[in-house]
Amino acid sequence: MSSYNVVDALEKELSHSALLKGVFDHSTISVPALLLISLLLSWRLWRFTITPWLHPDDPKELPYWIPSHLLPFFNNSGVLLTKARRTLRNNREPFAITVGGSTIYVLTMPKDVAEAYRNTTSLSFDIFVQVMMRNLGSSAQSVKAMFSPMPTEKDGFPNPHEKPLGRLARELHTTQLYPGEHLSFLNDKFIESFGDQLDLEKMAETNYAARDEKGGVTVPLLKWSSDVFTRAGQVAYFGDLLGVIDPNLTWTFLEFDDLSWQVLFQYPRIVSRRMHAARERLTVALEKYFSVPAEDRGEQAWFTHAMEHEMRTVGISTHDIATMMTTIYWGFVNTLWISKSKLTSRWLRINTNTRKASFWMLAYLIENPQLLARIRRETEPAFTAGALSVDYLKDSCPLLDDVWNETLRHSAYSASVRHITEDTIIGGKTLRKGNRLMIPYRQLHFDEGVFGEDAQNFEPARFEKNPKLLRSASWRPFGGGITMCPGRYVAKESVSVFIAIALRRFNMDFVKGQVFPQGAEGTPVLGIMNIQDGQDPLVKITPRQS
Repeated sequence: MSSYNVVDALEKELSHSALLKGVFDHSTISVPALLLISLLLSWRLWRFTITPWLHPDDPKELPYWIPSHLLPFFNNSGVLLTKARRTLRNNREPFAITVGGSTIYVLTMPKDVAEAYRNTTSLSFDIFVQVMMRNLGSSAQSVKAMFSPMPTEKDGFPNPHEKPLGRLARELHTTQLYPGEHLSFLNDKFIESFGDQLDLEKMAETNYAARDEKGGVTVPLLKWSSDVFTRAGQVAYFGDLLGVIDPNLTWTFLEFDDLSWQVLFQYPRIVSRRMHAARERLTVALEKYFSVPAEDRGEQAWFTHAMEHEMRTVGISTHDIATMMTTIYWGFVNTLWISKSKLTSRWLRINTNTRKASFWMLAYLIENPQLLARIRRETEPAFTAGALSVDYLKDSCPLLDDVWNETLRHSAYSASVRHITEDTIIGGKTLRKGNRLMIPYRQLHFDEGVFGEDAQNFEPARFEKNPKLLRSASWRPFGGGITMCPGRYVAKESVSVFIAIALRRFNMDFVKGQVFPQGAEGTPVLGIMNIQDGQDPLVKITPRQS
């Protein structure tokens, strides 16, 4: 910090003192109160003016009064981070915020983000993962077993480098979710499930749909897409048996998922009882499922069987398997991204993100009938003799790709987190051991220097005009580095299949008087934004004439 900046900052802090002095001159104030205010001003002067001058290599910290940035962070973290970036000269160098007594360093410069992703030695997510696993009910013994090295000579999945199961799990996920026979299995299950569920008669039987006189139905869009995707993901990974064990498991999951951010931020149990109650119901159903002999469960995804085998190999009990698979259900049944960990983050996405991604994508299309019509024309040739070609959707639908990418850019609201195990220099600043590092993707995705002055607008054509955006360091919907989410393929393909079938079968319009939903930017999420309370738009769905 230059001497000019120090003087400038001192004058600013002293102006607070002068203002307070004016108050004291015209008010009656007690000596203890005066002492308290003086101490507060002295603390602030030391913390945000003198300390930065003494340690110029540390990231600048957004000043605050007591009690830190806790409330602003949870009210709307995006607004807080934007305020911090602008307050600290908007040069996108690493900066710091204090949340509940913890210092969090924030990266918003693409080159700094890339540097962080390359660092696999002093930036760790394992500590956070283990704490989260314990918060989700896993026993200390099972967490230890998950992170203890496994022998190279063992049955099951190859492990030549003696990785612990907590890290080997990523390779199992990759085997399931990368293009190949296991991904094709999931795609076939999604197509089969969507084909069955996207039926007006069956939709009309749900407890959230209203039938009209002309054979159509009216549904709340988010609830409908959530129901469809959660059921499809559950069947794809666990077969039909789980739904037989608990027919209401879909709604239990949705209740849990809406509150699941409380796990990430380690809310005390006393204020997160609803979330824990829903999680426990999920675990009970899964424990019953894994108590049934594997040969009697029917069809299930390769990963489900392989992961169970590996956990039993390291001595994890059926109850703990169910607890960990609850996290997988949280992740798989929506098979989407988050770049946060080598283990748990892969399990957080099945249901919690694809259902929201499909909702936002469909909402943008319904809001723009011309764009919807273009997508319908583009995807129609994917259907041959009633069969849907996923390969055609992947390879021959560039507009569908652009809409998908722009939907992610607008709706992805997650952040990657690392625990700093040693002092680390990134972006010319020293990140101190014991603190946390945060990479908020939304700050990257709305960088006007990368995505243009219209970055706030929904404009799929930006990816057509500039394909290099997809290779930009500011494009991080699935994270990056060695923790880039392997679920990105099945996420895109399952949403594309859902959109293509829905547009082919139905006309869809917002009910008159509905407003386009606003994202719940103030609610912490693990990936895709939710909507603000009470804004699930009603959509009228009618059959298309052949």
